[in-house]
Amino acid sequence: MAKRLCKLNRHDINANLGDIHRLVAEPKFLCRSCSRSSADSSTLCKPAAIPPMSCQVKPAKEKLTCGLLLEGMTKEEISLEQAIASEPVVSESDVVMMQESEGSDKKALKRAKKALKKQDKMQKKLQKIIKKSQKLARKQSQLEQKYHHAEMLVSQQLEKMQPEQLH
Repeated sequence: MAKRLCKLNRHDINANLGDIHRLVAEPKFLCRSCSRSSADSSTLCKPAAIPPMSCQVKPAKEKLTCGLLLEGMTKEEISLEQAIASEPVVSESDVVMMQESEGSDKKALKRAKKALKKQDKMQKKLQKIIKKSQKLARKQSQLEQKYHHAEMLVSQQLEKMQPEQLH
């Protein structure tokens, strides 16, 4: 069984069912892209280690030191765990606050740039729509003029024909 688990077709799965059961019975790794689990990281396309239960039941301070738990946590969870785990030490909290403020400033700047880019894109779309509506309005007025001209010609021809038909 040289293939990764996500690449196996149903025939390969049938043929290697015993090996697959052995691999997934006690998983140590989880694939980040296809969410499959296995005891061997070589059978997964993007393996990430699953932290053991002993790491998961640790207090908040010790969870931050476990690299396996940090990999699976989001930034918000990490900052929440840090807030719970941190003691009121002035120097460490100042450093953390400065890093968070720099990070938030960068995030705010990035969001502002993204919003500006989106606004420019929408402005461009709006200009395109305005140009198209003006073009359609011109075309409509031209068609109306043609219609009125044709209507006048028809009415003139009817007036010419009516006196002839009366006599």
